[in-house]
Amino acid sequence: MRYDLELAWQLCHEVGLAARRDSDDTIDVDLGHGTILLFQNAIRDDDCLMGLDGSPWHVHGDIIFADPRGYHVEMDYLNVLTGLAEGLVLVCERQVDGRAVELSLIHRDYNDEFKYLETNEQIVVRRAVAHAPEVNRD
Repeated sequence: MRYDLELAWQLCHEVGLAARRDSDDTIDVDLGHGTILLFQNAIRDDDCLMGLDGSPWHVHGDIIFADPRGYHVEMDYLNVLTGLAEGLVLVCERQVDGRAVELSLIHRDYNDEFKYLETNEQIVVRRAVAHAPEVNRD
């Protein structure tokens, strides 16, 4: 699935997320605290992805968020952006002994990250930074 990056860039600015386009193929969305959500269009539609820069977490196409009971919600990339601005989609960082070991996006109402915690782990969940200053488009 190819992303309409111009539309995503415009939506980010409408909802108050800082976004930057360095090329026709990528858009970076600054979620705050050094977290960048990257959208990348590749030559093959199957290789287009949404992911967190510097993290293995990524998806191709829509995201399905699920809770332990099996309830779920499916969101496309534009709904993820509005969800980030509204606080429905959150940044989740799993830490072991105070070091970040995993970074992902979770849904406020549909998640199961907390049932896997070990004694030396903690999870930090935060909203994306909204109303950030505009980042250059070029």
